[in-house]
Amino acid sequence: MTFIQLLASLTPIISVMLFLVLLRMPASRAMPISMVFTGLAAVFVWQMDTTFLAASVVEGLLSALTPLTIIFGAVFLLNTLKYSGAMDTIRAGFTNISGDARVQVIIICWLFGSFIEGSAGFGTPAAIGAPLLVLLGIPPIAAAVVALIADSTSVSFGAIGLPVLFGMEQGLTQGGSNMAAEQIAQHGGSFAEYAQFIAMHMITIDLITGTLIPLTMVAILTGFFGRNKSFKEGLAIWKFALFAGLAFTVPAWLINYFAGPEFPSVIGALVGMALVIPVAKKGYLLPKEQWNDFAENDGQERKELATEVKFSQLAAWSPYLIMATLLVLSRTIAPLKTWLSSFNISWTGLLGTELKAGFATLYAPGAFFVLVCILGFFLFKMKSPAIKESISVSCKSMVPTIISLGASVPMVKIFLNSGENASGLASMPVALADTLANSMGAVWAWVSPIVGIFGAFLSGSATFSNMMFSGLQYSVADNIGANHALILAMQGIGANAGNMMCVMNVVAAATVVGMAGRESEIIRKTMPVALGYALVAGTIAAVWGGF
Repeated sequence: MTFIQLLASLTPIISVMLFLVLLRMPASRAMPISMVFTGLAAVFVWQMDTTFLAASVVEGLLSALTPLTIIFGAVFLLNTLKYSGAMDTIRAGFTNISGDARVQVIIICWLFGSFIEGSAGFGTPAAIGAPLLVLLGIPPIAAAVVALIADSTSVSFGAIGLPVLFGMEQGLTQGGSNMAAEQIAQHGGSFAEYAQFIAMHMITIDLITGTLIPLTMVAILTGFFGRNKSFKEGLAIWKFALFAGLAFTVPAWLINYFAGPEFPSVIGALVGMALVIPVAKKGYLLPKEQWNDFAENDGQERKELATEVKFSQLAAWSPYLIMATLLVLSRTIAPLKTWLSSFNISWTGLLGTELKAGFATLYAPGAFFVLVCILGFFLFKMKSPAIKESISVSCKSMVPTIISLGASVPMVKIFLNSGENASGLASMPVALADTLANSMGAVWAWVSPIVGIFGAFLSGSATFSNMMFSGLQYSVADNIGANHALILAMQGIGANAGNMMCVMNVVAAATVVGMAGRESEIIRKTMPVALGYALVAGTIAAVWGGF
C-alpha cells in the first residue's frame, strides 16, 4: 500500500479527528464533511465503483434507522418522566440511597448500565443512564462522559453475548472457510465453547481493568466537572469504587466460567446491585462527607428538587422496570424473539448491487421505548399539554442527531464496502489493519486492542469491530506464534474501549442529555480513558502471553 493509499484509508479517522475533535465542530457539521472526504478518497484513490459508493450511502441511511429510533425513544422517555413529575421521585429515591453523586454514578452507569448492556447492547446503556444522571442534577456533559466510560467492560457480553458469539464467529468464517476450525475442535467442537474460552481471557483481564472503571469514572467526574477540579475528591471513595468494580467483574467471571458468555453482564450486574446498594445505604466504605460540588447544578438545587415527589418509587421506576423486562424477555424467550423479529423491513439489491439493509421494527429497543412512554401517559395520568410538550421537545431535539447519524453511518458503509474497487486493493479497514500487522507484529499485544478500538470507533459497534478484525487478529496470532484466544480477547477488549468514544454512541449520549453539538468535548474526555484501558489490558496480555 502506497503512502497516498495509506492516507486515503485513514481519511475517516483523520477527518473526524480534525473537524469534530480539533476544530470542535458539532457532529451535525463535522460528520457530513467527513463523509464527503471519505467518499472522495474512496473514488479517486481507492477507485471504488461509484454505483457501489452510492448504494453504500443508501445502505447507511437505512441502517441509521435503528440507532435513531433508540435515541428518540430514550429522549422521549426522559421527557415523559420530566413532564409527568416522575423524575423528582426517582431523584429522591437515589438521594435516599446516597446523596453522593459519585455513588449515584457508579450504581446507575456501572451496575444498572451493565444490566441494560447485557440485555440490549448497541449504545442503549448510555442512552438510559446519562439522562437518569441528569435527573439527579449531574451536569449533562458530565453525565454523558461517565455513562460512556461505564459502558465498556460489560460490552464483552452485551446483547446476550452477541459481540463474541456472533461478531467473532462471523469474523473467523469470512469467505466460507473457518480459519479457527482446529482451535474450535480442541474446545469441544462448537464455536460457543471456543467463544467461552475467548471470553474467559477477556473477563480475566477485566478483573483488573474492568474493576478499575468505577474508580476512573468518579475521578473523571470530580477532576473535570467538580468545582475544585480535583481528581483526589473522586479517588477518596476508592474502597467503595473497587468494591463496586469487583461486585460486577467477579460474578461475571463465574457466570462465564460455568454458563458461557450470554449472561455474565446481566447476572453480574444484578448481583452487583444486590451487593452495592445496601453497602451504599449504610455508608460502608464511604467517606463521612458526601460530594456534590459541581461547577454547575450545585447540590442545593439537587436537594430541593428531590423533595418534590408525586408518585411512589415503584410507580416512578416502572417505565424502566418494564423496559428492562421487555429487553430481557425479547432476547431470551425464543418464540417471542422469533415473532418480534418477523416484523422486519428489509431492502435488498440496493441500486442493483448485492448490498442490503434491514430494520427490525418491533425487535429494536426503540419500539420498546415508545411503548413504555405510551404506558407512562396513562400510568402518570398525564394531561394533554404535558403529553404534547414531551413529544414536541423530543422531536425537536432529534434534528441535529438525524443529520449526524445520517452522515456518519453512510461514511462507515463507504469505508467498509470500499473493497469493491478497480485498484485491486482490499477494503480500506482490512488494508489498513494488514499494514499495521506487517509492521507491528512484535508489539501486537498493545496494537491488537487499538485495532479493536479503531473498528468500534468507526462502526459504532463492538460486534461489528469483531466481525471486521477477528480474522486479521487470528492470522497475526498465527504469524507471530501467539495465543489465538488471547489475541482475540484483546480485539474484544479494544472494541469495548472503542465504545466509549465511537461517534454513534457519543452523538446518542450528547443528544439524550440535550448537549447535541458538544460531541468534541465528550470525545476529548473519553478518548484518553479508552486508550488507557487498552494500554493496561495490552500490558497484562504481554505479560500473560510472554511477548
